[in-house]
Amino acid sequence: MRTVIELLIRYRLFASMCAACMVSLWMVSSPPHLQARTARLLTISIFYPVQITVDQVTRAKNIYAENEQLTKDIALLNAQVAQLKEQEAENVRLRDLLGFDQSTPLPLVPAQVVARDPSPIFKSVVISVGTNKGILPFMPVVTRQGVVGKVVQVMPDLSLVQLIRDPLNHVSIMARRSRTISILETENGIEFFTHLRVHEDVLPGDTVITTGLGGIYPRGFPVGIIGKVSFERDPLFKRATIKLNLDIEHLEELFVIKRPPQWAAFTEQLDSLKQKP
Repeated sequence: MRTVIELLIRYRLFASMCAACMVSLWMVSSPPHLQARTARLLTISIFYPVQITVDQVTRAKNIYAENEQLTKDIALLNAQVAQLKEQEAENVRLRDLLGFDQSTPLPLVPAQVVARDPSPIFKSVVISVGTNKGILPFMPVVTRQGVVGKVVQVMPDLSLVQLIRDPLNHVSIMARRSRTISILETENGIEFFTHLRVHEDVLPGDTVITTGLGGIYPRGFPVGIIGKVSFERDPLFKRATIKLNLDIEHLEELFVIKRPPQWAAFTEQLDSLKQKP
């Protein structure tokens, strides 16, 4: 029996043709009522199941194609939703910048961050304006949240900005409440602090602003908030930590204050005095 089954499987095409021929001859030679009965039997047992199978396969193919199209549509819609959310967030930032621009009497040039140095604690960024917008070295860069840094190199369409997190970039600061003046410092670009004399009146929570000294940053721009105040080994000084208002890690849009450093004006005045007879 097993051998017969193996032969039928091996020669299934020939066996099918023989079976079809035998059934056809048998139906031709049979009486009409037997032919009708055989046709009904073949329809119920063979043709109808085959038709159902073909329909199910076709339906499965259609469902698969529909699912594939729906998956593509969902991916496209998700991308569009993400794009709309990004545009909404950008509109919020731009409206905020527009309000800052209108509330500040200083001449501001809007710019976008287009690159930053590859170090984990990046200390400089490249912005999208340069000499084509009248930008000069040492012009201050700010946002609504506070001071960002200063321009150190200018190209026709781009400028390099040194951030205040650079340990070499010192900013003259002042406690708004007590008017105590000091220097913003950092050693790693993450933690910010200032050294003060012991008798200086500085408390946690005091707002820190720029002093206007040094000739770069205008007076009164926000810098941060005084955190912990602690005494050092030197009995003459104490140390106060400062939490910056600025979110340096997420800089996108900012402003360049379009005014030359104050020492440039002093130099021009001195030169004019030298030229007088």
